[in-house]
Amino acid sequence: TGPVDPFSVANLKPQSLGPKGAGGPRPDPTRRKEPLEDYPLDSLKMVGTLVRGKQAWAIVQAPDGTVHRAKKGDHLGQNFGMVTKVTEEKVDLIELIQSSLGDWVEREANLSLAE
Repeated sequence: TGPVDPFSVANLKPQSLGPKGAGGPRPDPTRRKEPLEDYPLDSLKMVGTLVRGKQAWAIVQAPDGTVHRAKKGDHLGQNFGMVTKVTEEKVDLIELIQSSLGDWVEREANLSLAE
């Protein structure tokens, strides 16, 4: 046999990242999209908060002028952002971003109160 061609189709194998379905976080394809997921996070404005008992909601304005409430566990932005905390100053989120390798990674983000 001659020299091995490193570009041969026989040598192209997808990298296995472990058993199928294993590994990190991923978006839930069965979850119904929420209204604020139609907009990029940087186009949304936090305009206030509403607190009743121990429940806090952020008041978020979409680019079309509509106003929505968002609480812990709700989703906003186009990167599967899930609200992890609502304070008077900001909304903390964890977004899911697909890396260049195709796996999903979590990224912290926030939406601050508009001045």
